[in-house]
Amino acid sequence: MPFNAAECEDKMDEKTASKRRDWVKNAAIIFLAVMLVLTFFSNTIMNYSLPEVATQYVQRGTITAKVRGTGTVEATDPYNVMVKESRVISSVAVKQGDTVEKDQVIYYLEDAESDELKKAEDELEDLELAYMKGLFGGTISPEIINKVASGRTDTFATYQAKVTDMVNRLEAAKARVDECQKNVDALTLQSTKDTNNATVNTKPDELNRDQATTDLASAQERFERDKAETIAELNAQISELTSQISDLEKLISNAQSSAGGAAGTNPNPSASPTVAPNSYNAQKATAVGNLYDKMKLIFDAAALDKDIDTSKIIPGDRKVDTFENVQTTLSTTKTAFNQLQTAIYNATGNKAESYTTLFADYNAALLVLQNIEDNASDINKNYGNNQTSLADKKAKLAKLQQKLAEVQAITASSDGGVQDAQNRLNQANRNISEITAANSQASVAWQNRLADANAALKAAQSVYDLLKQEQTELAADINAELDLSKASKDIQDKKDEIAKLKEKSEGSAIVAPVAGTISNLAYVAGETTKPEEAAAVIQVDGKGYTVSFSVTNEQSKKVQVGDVGELQNAWYYDDAMVTLAAIKPDPESNGQKKLLVFNVTGSSIQAGQSLNISVGQRSAEYELTVPNSAIREDKNGKFILIVESKSGPISNRYIATRVDVEVLASDDNNTAISAGLYGYEYVITTSTKPVEAGKQVRLNENNS
Repeated sequence: MPFNAAECEDKMDEKTASKRRDWVKNAAIIFLAVMLVLTFFSNTIMNYSLPEVATQYVQRGTITAKVRGTGTVEATDPYNVMVKESRVISSVAVKQGDTVEKDQVIYYLEDAESDELKKAEDELEDLELAYMKGLFGGTISPEIINKVASGRTDTFATYQAKVTDMVNRLEAAKARVDECQKNVDALTLQSTKDTNNATVNTKPDELNRDQATTDLASAQERFERDKAETIAELNAQISELTSQISDLEKLISNAQSSAGGAAGTNPNPSASPTVAPNSYNAQKATAVGNLYDKMKLIFDAAALDKDIDTSKIIPGDRKVDTFENVQTTLSTTKTAFNQLQTAIYNATGNKAESYTTLFADYNAALLVLQNIEDNASDINKNYGNNQTSLADKKAKLAKLQQKLAEVQAITASSDGGVQDAQNRLNQANRNISEITAANSQASVAWQNRLADANAALKAAQSVYDLLKQEQTELAADINAELDLSKASKDIQDKKDEIAKLKEKSEGSAIVAPVAGTISNLAYVAGETTKPEEAAAVIQVDGKGYTVSFSVTNEQSKKVQVGDVGELQNAWYYDDAMVTLAAIKPDPESNGQKKLLVFNVTGSSIQAGQSLNISVGQRSAEYELTVPNSAIREDKNGKFILIVESKSGPISNRYIATRVDVEVLASDDNNTAISAGLYGYEYVITTSTKPVEAGKQVRLNENNS
């Protein structure tokens, strides 16, 4: 075959391209391999840095609630061997757990005078000194001292008989005092009632007396007032009529006397006068004279008034014998009156009222004069009228005088009911006097009875007070005798105690007062006993034991009295029986815990043993249970961590996820919970490192 260069070149190019492709392929394979190796190792390294956790399924299960605790066996009613003195222990004859018989030696004591013996001897000296002071202190009678010294002291029955007799006498005296006091109180109460009754009985008469007194005063006042008013009114009318009659008579007399009087001119010549033609002048002269008289009365009154100066006032002379004189007298009178009136008002002011009547009379007289001057014809008419009026007024005067005489006669024979009111007043006073006299007699009688009752009360109280004094003295004597007797006995008892202590000071020992088992020894050889402290504790045969330990309040709710407990290593204790006897507050926990008290029986049980006890056998089925180690708690409450799987590029990743739970119950191994779970989740029970929610974890090989 002929050589083809082009074909050979093409084959060489193909071979070169094939080699290149192989190289790229191999490089890619190597790169991927390296990446896989690096990724594997990086994941492996990271996984080994993660917390390794152990998990367990959340599953349905049964919870058996048990409470466990450890306590020391104590005797139910142990016997404490007490020592009353301080002594050094020479040797111990028994050991804890030994059975001893009554009077068997527990401790041997060193030969020595005890502190108690020294103390007893000092106390004896003090007692004897106090006894001697009581004898010679002057407060105890020689009779009591002799009785105590001779041993003739009274018995308790004798003391009781004396006290009982004194009490009976006191009670009788007190009863007598109470009886007398009741009698006094009853008499006082009765007196109060009688006094009240007496007051009530006199009250109507007192009211009648008061009313009669008022009526009498009213009747007297009314009678005198009516009498005075009636007589005064009649006298006033008589006086007025008398004055009017006098005036009329003067007018008539003047008119009659002026008929032939002074010459003058008739102011009314056409009139037909009923008197002489000069009657007008006569009447005017009379009126002027009357006016002058009225003014003179005012002047005389003013002259008597010390506040009015009348020396400069001249009333003028009464000269009216001629018409001219009449005019002069009138002018003078008016002038003098005006001056006098001005002087009165200027001097007296409101006292001018006392001149009102005089002024009125003057003005009335002036008015008469003016009327005479205004109408001369009226003078003539008035003369006739005056004659008629005079007759009428005299007749009226006679009637008034007769009426006055009748009124005076009536008032003289009548008292206007005054005597009746006086009679009623006298009767009321008599009634009150009679009742008061009766009440006074009753009061005297009561006072006598009350005085007797108070005297009896005082006598009874005196007897009672004397008996109280006797009781005080009796009590003092008995107490003194008892105190002295006790002091004497205390001295003898102290001497006996000293004698016994001296006997015990050599070759003595502490023995078991009862048979039983030694549950505790307080001392070892060489130690000194302490007074009033237990030197040993003996569990008396036939008595039981108790064991107690403290639990939380929540744990105490899981058990009840009567529950039978179990002992750890029960095979060791053979027939031991443990029963919960009481659940009570733990005094050392401030209410936070309870104390479980168990009764323990069995031949192998001894006081001082330590027992581990579990109690509580009630079981219940729950939907969700987890190991106790799965339960976690923080400030937000209790929770568990479950493992959730998430896919990765190479392998799955495991994340811890928080689930809040409520604990329903628990036992030694498992806890029942309530939570939002399905029941097949893996819950983290343990971990090699602290685990946080949301962080990646590594499963234990047993869970992978």
